Amino acid sequence: MNEIVQKVTAFIVRERNGVKELLVFKHPTAGIQIPAGTVEKGEDLETAVKREAYEETGLQFVEIESYLGCFENELENNERIIAGTTQVYIEPNLDAIPYKRKLPKGLTVDCHSTQEDFTHISYIEYGYDQFYEPICIDANITGWVPNGNISARKKRHFFLMSTQEKTEDAWELKSDQGHIFKPYWTPLSPKPQIIPPQDRWLDFVCGKI
Repeated sequence: MNEIVQKVTAFIVRERNGVKELLVFKHPTAGIQIPAGTVEKGEDLETAVKREAYEETGLQFVEIESYLGCFENELENNERIIAGTTQVYIEPNLDAIPYKRKLPKGLTVDCHSTQEDFTHISYIEYGYDQFYEPICIDANITGWVPNGNISARKKRHFFLMSTQEKTEDAWELKSDQGHIFKPYWTPLSPKPQIIPPQDRWLDFVCGKI
């Protein structure tokens, strides 16, 4: 599949006492992150970035201040992105035993080989400690996915956003998967510690926010 899977990232910024602050959130197993996600079918970029901001911070009223640019393709040569929620099979045919867990659209995986209508992939999901070091493996999947559910094209868009909502400096909310997210405001200088590769996103936009 050659479909471009579109991604969005929300740099929500405020100024307090002359200090610019960025809204980030702590994921319970995946470290400190910037609100971001995958554009759903039928969504435009602006709707998608506002939805992701709401889902990961709880803010209902956010405004787009400017478009900050994009990464034309965020994938390495050995990477692919899931273009449609897919089953993973132990062998390259639809009658093979599938993994119980499906891989959702927007997930980046390692690509190893292709065989007719299937691609051999692997995906490892880590849990991190407070110092952003992996401490456990939450998922380790290796198998075959139909070629129609995978793409080599991943484009990420960056938006500068603001909010007029009154918030605490830090709060909590429950995600749709049951995780407890912990959003908080952090100064933009010195550069906040964010999990890779998201730290590259901040480097990309640092002169624009």
